[in-house]
Amino acid sequence: MKCPNCGFEFFEGCHCPDCGVDVYVFRKTRSASIRFYNDALKLAEERDLSGAAANLEQSLIFDKNNIPARNLLGLIYCEMGRIGDALKHWIISSSMQAEGNAAVGYIDYLQKNAREMEKCNDAIRMYNQAIHYLKQGSDDLAVIQLKKSIDNNPDFLDAYNLMTLCCIEDKNAKRAQHFNEIVLKRDIRNPLALHYAKLLGNTPASPSPLKKADKAKTPAPVSVKKTDSNPPIPRYKRREKTNSVLEKRDFMAFLAGIAAAAIVILVLIVPALNENKNNKIKELEIAVENYAGETEMTPEEVLAMRTELEKLQAENKLLRSEENKQANLELLATAVAQMSDNNFEACVTTLDSIDTVSFSEEDLAKYNSVKTTAYPKAADSYYTKGKSQFLSNNFTEAKTYLETALNYTSNENFVDDTLYYLAKIAEEDNDTVKAKELYNKIVKEYPDSNQLTNVKNALQKLNEAN
Repeated sequence: MKCPNCGFEFFEGCHCPDCGVDVYVFRKTRSASIRFYNDALKLAEERDLSGAAANLEQSLIFDKNNIPARNLLGLIYCEMGRIGDALKHWIISSSMQAEGNAAVGYIDYLQKNAREMEKCNDAIRMYNQAIHYLKQGSDDLAVIQLKKSIDNNPDFLDAYNLMTLCCIEDKNAKRAQHFNEIVLKRDIRNPLALHYAKLLGNTPASPSPLKKADKAKTPAPVSVKKTDSNPPIPRYKRREKTNSVLEKRDFMAFLAGIAAAAIVILVLIVPALNENKNNKIKELEIAVENYAGETEMTPEEVLAMRTELEKLQAENKLLRSEENKQANLELLATAVAQMSDNNFEACVTTLDSIDTVSFSEEDLAKYNSVKTTAYPKAADSYYTKGKSQFLSNNFTEAKTYLETALNYTSNENFVDDTLYYLAKIAEEDNDTVKAKELYNKIVKEYPDSNQLTNVKNALQKLNEAN
């Protein structure tokens, strides 16, 4: 295993041979994460998607860096029609490890199938609209929106469950059973579907496990019959007890749907709009070049074509600006997720790649809030690693960590220690000028430093040597 403190790889014992850190707890949590991941694999083979997702979430609680677990959770969410949640985990996974990570391929697949993703986005929007209609008491309109949502995304299990509930409320058991069976065929232990099956008096049959070939496929929307071919939906009349229609989980799904829709729009749809605009501009530029010199074309016609070209170029510039803004907002969302996972080193790297020029005051305030929290944490992490490498006489690695720590420090109490260790490394490299510069900086800027005595002794030796 790799030591979480210094990165040294070893295979026996509970103490790192390099830095001496006790890794017993880390080993246990990592083992628990792997155990939950293995259990999730078995449940996924049995088509128990809800159980698999729950185990994978537990796996990530024990080890947020368990990339296979995060990627599998994305696949499970994709199978359940929750594309936004899947994309979120794949983005986090790819930010942790870019090379040889299947998540990169999954994201690329989604980007190449923008039309299908747009349909999934429409399905989420219609599902959220259905919940809004149910709150207003417009149940007929809610059922229509749910039907459209299912047509756009046949994998969207939340929409099937809500449709089942609507049919139960209308006492249409046959119709409710139809949608309930669809959910239980794909997710045999879906808690909400099992609850509805119990209300309907059904005992769901256990479907066959997933085939290995099915598991190896890249996730893609499953083609099923349109809901028009199912038993007709009757005229829906609301019952007197309105509060039973909408449960707390539906409201939470509404909020999750908004976030998922935003992710799909930012990652997939805006780039496609820009590409179409670029193609049209290129066509007009070619047309202007081809016809500008022809005698048959009047100056007015050439001027009109140039005007249209300039208009499109201005629109394209605006779209580009908006795309850059959305891309930076997406990076900010990734940084927030990394900070929530306590991955502060990755978080500050993401923050450093963000251009805040076009940010609103609200976005800039959020960025600065994340930066204020993440920078000190990342600095502390890099300092701890740098000190460990210094004490292990790995000066090259120590220098990299310590210099990085300085990039994120402000007034932390270990800044003087960081400068001291860098000065000692400069001495080891026979860079006397650099060493003296760092020692003098400690004396001048940190007169209360705990390293002050060591600094003065080091300066005296350097001066005597010269």
